[in-house]
Parts: sequence; structure tokens; C-alpha cells
Amino acid sequence: MRVCAIDMHHHYVPQLLVEEAKLHGKSLGVEVVEGKDGSPGFVFADVPGRELQDGVTDLTDRFAMMDKGKLAMAALDPTTNSVGYHLNGERAEAWCRLHNECTKETIKKYPDRFTAMAAVPMQDPIRAAKVLEHAVVELKLGGGFIATNVNHRYYDSKDFDPFWAKAQELEALILMHPDNVAGTELMGAYGLRLVCGNPADTTLSLGFMLYSGVFDRFPDLKLCTCHGGGFLPYHLSRFDQEFVTGKQAARPKDRPQAVACSSLPSAYLKNLYFDTLVYDVESLDFLRKKVGADHLLLGTDFPYKLGDWTCVDKVEALPCPETDKRAILEGNARRLLKIASPTAAGAA
Repeated sequence: MRVCAIDMHHHYVPQLLVEEAKLHGKSLGVEVVEGKDGSPGFVFADVPGRELQDGVTDLTDRFAMMDKGKLAMAALDPTTNSVGYHLNGERAEAWCRLHNECTKETIKKYPDRFTAMAAVPMQDPIRAAKVLEHAVVELKLGGGFIATNVNHRYYDSKDFDPFWAKAQELEALILMHPDNVAGTELMGAYGLRLVCGNPADTTLSLGFMLYSGVFDRFPDLKLCTCHGGGFLPYHLSRFDQEFVTGKQAARPKDRPQAVACSSLPSAYLKNLYFDTLVYDVESLDFLRKKVGADHLLLGTDFPYKLGDWTCVDKVEALPCPETDKRAILEGNARRLLKIASPTAAGAA
């Protein structure tokens, strides 16, 4: 099989952004600090942050991994440590625009290897909508990148509707990545914040969106989640069951919010996309059967240690038609991120 795969879950923070932050960050409320291993980190609005993952600014090792892993392209995603949700709206807008413009400089150097998902200031949804439009229309980035929550605020509020409306209008895919995991103070041992917490927060965030009616208000919104969608695909029937029983008169009437969606949560799979980061062929095949091959995108989670650089091999090993494998490896990403096929690009 030719090298054609496109990695959807692929983190990158431009070194140019780090240098710009060192020079001009104070005017934006951003400070660059050095971590224990020498990796840089960002402090936003004097709120202590986390250092960037080793390798997230590097290109040499990235290209080596992509070549070995049979990846033709990658969508460069920000990290949740780089989007700056603690900044006020004005500064956050300026920071995210700078983040995206620095990433665009890398794409200009390697247009056949990269596209990108834009950083957007979700703490100010109206500004986030403007930044997304600039990134997609002017910078030609593939879509937007958001965390599962904004400083522990989830997406069941209609305050976020201006952003969803703009994403729908632009037909832009939004990639959602876990951060600020609920209950993380109980998960310090054994790496459980990553193992259990990250997929759990994705599931929780999706629950807020599904039950609050986000996809009723925005029926053409396209949302991709990381780590195989957390636990949602494997407990989707449980979500459906709550929808059914929650409508029954016998249920307590003093719950904080009643389910507001008009259909079973499973009906909104049409809006949801999932990366392939589930580590084994059997789990991936279940996910394919549950959500459809046309709703799966390749994901390595580079450069994080829980990533999978051999995910192409797992897709190739699936017991399904070659057309499904091709869709997962590249077709879905090209369609959703508006990436021209090599043949079409050459003809143009």
C-alpha cells in the first residue's frame, strides 16, 4: 500500500511561537518558562502552567516518525498547554492568531506534509468564531482545535453557540482534546490521569453536548474526538437508556438539568468523528463497526508517550474492504480538512 496516510491527532507548537513569546509575550500576558528537562512552557495570565512535551517543537524526529510510520501528512494540532484559556478575551484572540500564523509558516515550508487545526480562544466564543474564520478562510488551515472544557466549564451553555454556528457555516471540522480532567485530583497514581482521566473527560464533554441539544441547534456541526472517543462508543447504549428513562414521569424532577436533546444520543453519531488511537485491531474494528469507517481518522498523538506510531499497520490489518481502509487512512481527512488528492493537486 502506498504511503498516503494523514495523521489527525498530531501535536505541534512552533519554535517560532516560543521565540515570539519570549520577545513580545508580556504584552499578551504570556511568559515563557523553562521546565525541569529544559523544555519550554507557557504561563498565561500568571497562572502556573505545564511545560511543553519534549519533541513538540521538533521537526527532525517528527519527519523520521512519519516516514517510518507510513504517514504522508499530518494535521498539526496545538496542545492544550499552548492555547491560553486563562487569558482575557482580547489577549487570547491575539495569542491564538499568533499561534496560527506561526504554524502557517511551517506549513509554507512543507505544504505537502502538513495542514493544521487552529488554536481558538474558547473562553470568548465570539472571538473564537472570528479567529476560526480567519484561520480557515485566510490561512487555509483545516479546522479548529478545542479542549474538552474551558477552565472546567463544559459546552452545555448556549454561550458557546456563536462558535458552533461559525464552525457549521464554514463546514470546519473541530478537533476536541481532553484537558483539565474532572476528578484529576484522585488520579495521581499509576498514570491514571492519562489512562482513565483523558478518555473520561472526552466522554463527559460529549455527554454535556449531546444531552444539552448542541447538535439539534447545529445539525451540520462536525466534531472529532481523540482516543477513540473516550468511552462513548462503548457505552453509547447507556447514554441512550438515560435519554429514555430520563423522559419518564417517574424519574425525580429535581435534577439540575433535564435532557434537552430531541433524539437518542446515538442519532448524533452523524456529527461525530473519532481518531483511531485505541491501540489494537480488535478495539479498532469494534469502533469501525459502531460508528462507520467514514467517521474514523488516523491518530498517533505524536509526540506523547502514550501515542501509537504504528497505527497505519492496525488499519491495514482490519478485516474490512480496502475502500474502508483507504477512507480511514486518508479519504476522510482529505474530505473533512479539504486536502486535495495528490492527483488533483498535480493536475492543478
